[in-house]
Amino acid sequence: MKISSLSFLTAALLVPFPARAQTDVGMDINVRSGVDNAEQARRDHDPAYAKDLAKRLRVYFLARVQEEKTEERLVKPVDAVAIAQELTRQLAARGFRPVQPGQKPEMVITVKYGRGLLMSNPYLDLDNLRLGENPQKQGQHSNLSNSDRVGTQMHDNYVGLEEKRQRGRYDKLIIQVRAWKYPPPPDPKQKTELLWATTMYVDDPQHRDLNTIAAKMLATGARYFDQHIGVEHEVVINTAMPEGHVKVGSPEVLADPKSK
Repeated sequence: MKISSLSFLTAALLVPFPARAQTDVGMDINVRSGVDNAEQARRDHDPAYAKDLAKRLRVYFLARVQEEKTEERLVKPVDAVAIAQELTRQLAARGFRPVQPGQKPEMVITVKYGRGLLMSNPYLDLDNLRLGENPQKQGQHSNLSNSDRVGTQMHDNYVGLEEKRQRGRYDKLIIQVRAWKYPPPPDPKQKTELLWATTMYVDDPQHRDLNTIAAKMLATGARYFDQHIGVEHEVVINTAMPEGHVKVGSPEVLADPKSK
């Protein structure tokens, strides 16, 4: 992976995220996030290490933000520079730092966005599908902590499983942020290590403009960058609720305290 191919993004990030006149009300933003299995295992077994953020990789180079094209078109062309700008703000708010001249990054960040099927639907016992790929095709297992499918022993008792299976069969608007270890392996035949990945997605892509909701999606997902979310605990933030509403497990609706 060469970090110089899209270095023009560094200058482009000076362009502010454009103001939008319309916003979605009552939108559910779904978040999935996983960390390298070995890293997550260390955090699980060493609480002191897990809490020590100074030991986390934080210096990054944003290599690219690109559309993953599928058969289903976005309702409008998406401003990739605006997504990059908003992502940079969200990363800074969580302690990530862009690489400086003369400095080497600890990770390379890439972003994919588009309209299509989820890159994996653990509720269908599949893993690592590409956007728009046949949902019946078996994928390859990844190294991330959230890549395991929902265990069959849980199916009888997993509340909401069938609903999640059905929803996973429909296309979404998706933004996925991935962090890759730098430098890459010296052997070009070896794959670059994926450190973590966070995927944000919403339903109803035929009626939503990703330009108008990308900032909300990134702000929602950024709090889970470099964090593990178990497959059974998919996070859903409802933007209509004050400060958002997290659904873990069975969906739940909370009344707006302002209405009382």
